[in-house]
Amino acid sequence: MSTPAASPAISEAGRRRIVGALFVARGSIGVGYLAGFIVLTIAGKELSGHAELAGLPAAVSMVGRAIGPPPIARAMEVFGRRPAIAGSYALGAVGAATAALAVAAGLFWLLLVGSLLMGVARAGGDMSRYVAAEVYEPSRRGRAIGIVVWGATAGALGGPLLGGYAQELAGAGGLSPLAGPWFAAAGLLLFSALVTWAFVRPDPRDVADPTPEAPPADGEPPDLRGVLRDRRVQLGILAMLTGQGVMTLIMVVIPLHLDSYADLGEAVPVAMTAHVAGMFALAPLTGRLVDLLGPRPMVLIGAVLLMLASALAAFDAGVGTVLPAMFFLGYGWNACFVAGSTMLARGVPLNVRARIQGRVEVLIGVVGVFSSFLSGPLLVGGAGMGWLGTAGLISALLLLVALGWERSATRAPAGA
Repeated sequence: MSTPAASPAISEAGRRRIVGALFVARGSIGVGYLAGFIVLTIAGKELSGHAELAGLPAAVSMVGRAIGPPPIARAMEVFGRRPAIAGSYALGAVGAATAALAVAAGLFWLLLVGSLLMGVARAGGDMSRYVAAEVYEPSRRGRAIGIVVWGATAGALGGPLLGGYAQELAGAGGLSPLAGPWFAAAGLLLFSALVTWAFVRPDPRDVADPTPEAPPADGEPPDLRGVLRDRRVQLGILAMLTGQGVMTLIMVVIPLHLDSYADLGEAVPVAMTAHVAGMFALAPLTGRLVDLLGPRPMVLIGAVLLMLASALAAFDAGVGTVLPAMFFLGYGWNACFVAGSTMLARGVPLNVRARIQGRVEVLIGVVGVFSSFLSGPLLVGGAGMGWLGTAGLISALLLLVALGWERSATRAPAGA
């Protein structure tokens, strides 16, 4: 039995309110998360007393981000989208407060607990883009996803500013300066939870179109395995994984690479600003283009930009190639991420939607962690930017091959 593409249970104003609330909440947790994250390694070193353990809290936070999606997805199915996302933010607020108390008390193990909970909240923020898509019909889900992704720009820009101010304020109040960003993060995460709880109404699960964009001929919703055999869903997943892998592989070593040149160290902030602008600033435009052109052309654009960025990084001619490479790398990721997310939002039925999205988020986290660990040894181990760029180029090229294969396989039944 088919259902209308757009549910009459929610007005256009209601859709805008929900997406706007998710945007504000995503931006708020981004600011809080990054404000705490920038002092995390310093706090790790001070509380543990060992420099080699400085990175452990950050690693635990990444673990929280990787393991958080499945339980959040389960909560989405059982309790609804609004309680699940708001709950993940509230859990993050507890985590940030725990980290602040850990710094004040000098307890390293408590800092690890807080870092883990903050990572779970970050996972909830990432998954909120799918929730925004559910209140719109398939042809408008790209722009909803793009708007929520755009919210991460606030974190990239406001996090460092808030972190510095919060440290000064905490120091002036007689607290450890390192506790300040975490207290600020707790307040912002609590604000995000309240905004989500108050304004994401009705619950997007209750008004979402339960059928995929192209429902099966027999009208029965496919099970989990059946959905994962859908080539469109496979392409959407591959696009997001490729974008994350190539972006992380090159991005994390660019500051180290530039710093190795005596005259290029000052270019690091400019390069990272160009990269962040590519990743987030144009997300609403990407979403609109996905809806206008379709996800596949945007996956194509993303793959080409990732190839171009990888080639420029491999060429390694200094700032003249690094700056455009970092922007193209960011926007290539953005195009693959928004288009791939839209393919999942359009192609997966409601009965398994949250579960599949949660599992994909885990894969994205694993690919990001693997690429991060791989890039450093490749750079300093003698492979250099040339090999890193080549690896990115090959990965993006394989995505193009998969795009062509999916397109030909989709057309084959019609021509048979």
